[in-house]
Amino acid sequence: MYDVVTLGECMAVLYPTEPVPMDRVSTLTLDIAGAESNTAIGLSQLGHRVRFVSQVGNDSLGQRIRTTLMQEGVDTTYLLTDSDAQTGVFFREWLPDGARRVQYYRRASAASRLSPEHLKPEMFAGAHIVHMTGITPALSETCAASVARAVELAHEAGALVSFDPNYRAPLWSVEAARVALLPLMAQADILLLGHEDAHAILGTHDEEEVLATMPGFRAQVVVLKQAEKGACARAGEARVAIPAMPVPEVIDPVGAGDGFNAGFLSGWLRGYALADALRLGAQVGAQIVSLAGDYAHSRDKA
Repeated sequence: MYDVVTLGECMAVLYPTEPVPMDRVSTLTLDIAGAESNTAIGLSQLGHRVRFVSQVGNDSLGQRIRTTLMQEGVDTTYLLTDSDAQTGVFFREWLPDGARRVQYYRRASAASRLSPEHLKPEMFAGAHIVHMTGITPALSETCAASVARAVELAHEAGALVSFDPNYRAPLWSVEAARVALLPLMAQADILLLGHEDAHAILGTHDEEEVLATMPGFRAQVVVLKQAEKGACARAGEARVAIPAMPVPEVIDPVGAGDGFNAGFLSGWLRGYALADALRLGAQVGAQIVSLAGDYAHSRDKA
């Protein structure tokens, strides 16, 4: 029995630990990263049983991903190995002005070759929530079909589907994203939207329009993450908003949304009031940005 199953892409990431352009940096830190794996790790650290479903290559980076997830308490039984493809990798550059710039090497990666045929009902059996994002459908046609199939299998297993559109402009156009993501969003039971995603996919900045979503959507709860403005949510007739959690110093803004998702889903699983689940999400997201990397390592919590 697993509280949450996540499905998506996980890659190796290399980044400097100081603001130096990549052409001048002498040392890089190797870690793992991916929206769904970040959320899986966060949920595991919050005490939940979590499974991660994906593919990696039969290479050292794929083994690094598998080992790290296992060390963080995430089940990797269905982290498949594709011997005909490599594990994806990317570099995240920390510029002197504080901005981050990324360079991806993920084309034809093992994760991008995930297909519906790889998915089995037992992967989702007993799960309370199955969480995915809109990054995975952007990777390939087979990945898009895999997410659609995972939604079906999740509902057949009696699980709630949690979905974060997580729109990434470098991966596809707004028009293509809307065509692919709106049907998936309509089938989600829990919608977790960033304010930029809401504007790109739903075409609005208006909180009420976002929380109302669209006719035909089945979402029981809709969350709008608004960065420094906090977050708001609707569940049935209930509507709540919370301020952002103060952060003394932002070290690395990457991964905040994934951390928020982990905190919110943890609160939801524990039966917290809507506002309290939002606060836990904000708390975890704030912790992530105060550390280097995409997620909080177990050693950071020791």
